[in-house]
Amino acid sequence: MNMKLEEFKQKLKSEDFSSLYIFYGEEVYLLEHYLSELQKKVVGDMMTEFNLTVINKEPEFNELADVVESYPAMSDRRLVIVRDFDVISANADFSEKAEKLFSDMPEHCVLVFVYSNIEYKPDKRRKLYKVFEKYGYAVDFKKQSRTDLISWIKRRFLANGKDVSSDTADFMMYYCGEIMQQLIPEIEKVSAYAKKKEISRADIESIASRNVTSAVFDAANAVAEKKYGEALSVLEDLEAQNEKPIPVLALIAQQFRRLYAAKLIIERGGGKKEVMELFDMRSDYPARLALNAARSMSKVHLRRSIELTTRADEKLKFGAGWEVLSTLIASIAAEE
Repeated sequence: MNMKLEEFKQKLKSEDFSSLYIFYGEEVYLLEHYLSELQKKVVGDMMTEFNLTVINKEPEFNELADVVESYPAMSDRRLVIVRDFDVISANADFSEKAEKLFSDMPEHCVLVFVYSNIEYKPDKRRKLYKVFEKYGYAVDFKKQSRTDLISWIKRRFLANGKDVSSDTADFMMYYCGEIMQQLIPEIEKVSAYAKKKEISRADIESIASRNVTSAVFDAANAVAEKKYGEALSVLEDLEAQNEKPIPVLALIAQQFRRLYAAKLIIERGGGKKEVMELFDMRSDYPARLALNAARSMSKVHLRRSIELTTRADEKLKFGAGWEVLSTLIASIAAEE
């Protein structure tokens, strides 16, 4: 059955282990962190060469069964980790044998299937899925909430002797992305670069690697605010970075649809909260940008801009290149 991270943390704390887990989710940093914590609780630091087995390939069933059933050395438990093997979709022979093993796991073993480089999209009709649902737990390491992620960013900076405000941490989430694994090296770079103890937005913009999504959204917002030269400059930078025009255009089209939705929200008397909920935003920075940009364009102009992005997409799919995006900006400006 599915288990929320908070529930897993509580069970880990009380050492209430299951014998069977699947770890998956976008937030690989958290996954690896709690896998390490599980290892500490299950086998500790002693005799790990005997009580910890990590399998980094598709296992043969007999190989897996041997390590699962082997008794630990001078310990109550052993831990077996199988990485990037889609156990739910295993072949018929493996599945048939695994059903019996997983339904009656030895008490001394904790077996974890880790989906870090492959996607976890289980076929719920499979017998092994039903076995996991009955005897094991699938723990989803999702992206963190805005509040949790801002607190985490603050702690990471503090560990480097730096302070950062909630608003600046929120900006960093927008600028660099919301995945912890991606944020860690950027926090380290900004910490080393910043001369003052208090991290500023300028520090982040000066040294951190910018998320493509935020760059494209800024370009679309610049168009909405009639800053066409600024929008073209962002697109030129993306081309110089060897980004592909089709996914960039897809993000531009997405942002114009967001701006149109934000316009409707404004007309209904709504605000930032509604925009964040509608588009599942963890940072409120892009929500504020979208609302400001939406106020700068009429609904007619926004609808026309969305139509123009559709035409540009057709041209790109027939072999055109980056010049289509420059023409798109000029076309939107001409429709003003």
